[in-house]
Amino acid sequence: MSELLTLRPLSAATVGEGGCNADATPSVTAANKFMHAFEPLVGCGEAARLLGNIHVKTLQRYARRGDIPGYQIGGHWYFRASELDSWLRSRINSSCHPCRSNKEAK
Repeated sequence: MSELLTLRPLSAATVGEGGCNADATPSVTAANKFMHAFEPLVGCGEAARLLGNIHVKTLQRYARRGDIPGYQIGGHWYFRASELDSWLRSRINSSCHPCRSNKEAK
């Protein structure tokens, strides 16, 4: 606990010569990493094209029912391309599952 008493105040610890914040670069770098990790949302038209040119109304109906991961913001639907890709891959893989072909063969 005595170490806490010997620490300098935050303003004294972060301000270097000339009054500049010495820790500004790491926080800016961390913010840049966050911005690169952010995935922008795509609208219905782009999402429908990503799913193989399905009709936009079909896409919206799936999203309303919760079949496709989507976000309704202000009356408009938006989607993440990575979530659509995962959803599509899960649908493709489930229809090609070996157990299903074994059941059909019997």
